[in-house]
Amino acid sequence: MMDLLKNIDGRATQEAVEKVFRQYRTYMLTTSDDLMPTITTRYTLEMPNFSNAVSSKVENAAVEIASFSGEYLKFMNWFNRGFNKLNKMERQLITLSYLEEDPRHNYEVYREMNVSERTFYRMRNKAFHKLAISLGVEVYVDEEVMTS
Repeated sequence: MMDLLKNIDGRATQEAVEKVFRQYRTYMLTTSDDLMPTITTRYTLEMPNFSNAVSSKVENAAVEIASFSGEYLKFMNWFNRGFNKLNKMERQLITLSYLEEDPRHNYEVYREMNVSERTFYRMRNKAFHKLAISLGVEVYVDEEVMTS
């Protein structure tokens, strides 16, 4: 395990994990309301095209919502499997620093957790490595390993 960690590019791995955190926050803030069709008082009859397929805003919205829901659930299951491998303190640190709607500054987090600044950064780096490896987004020196 230690040889594996020596070959990991710490900065690039941190960027990869932070990208996952941004995706998480995007999913958490995105609601399906904007995917719903608009309802107007105008009714139109859409004639079938040559394939006899009828397309409507309601059908298109339903397909888009189903696609979004599938991607959302797949991402959340993937993320939660990795996140739950962290210990309680690491999960708290990551949640406060990255996953809340308004993430806190590092100094606010280590004060709230009642740990020193040095301990905070050591815990954060350890949590990043554990999360990156469990999610498969770790970046090695001179090569990338990315799965999702």
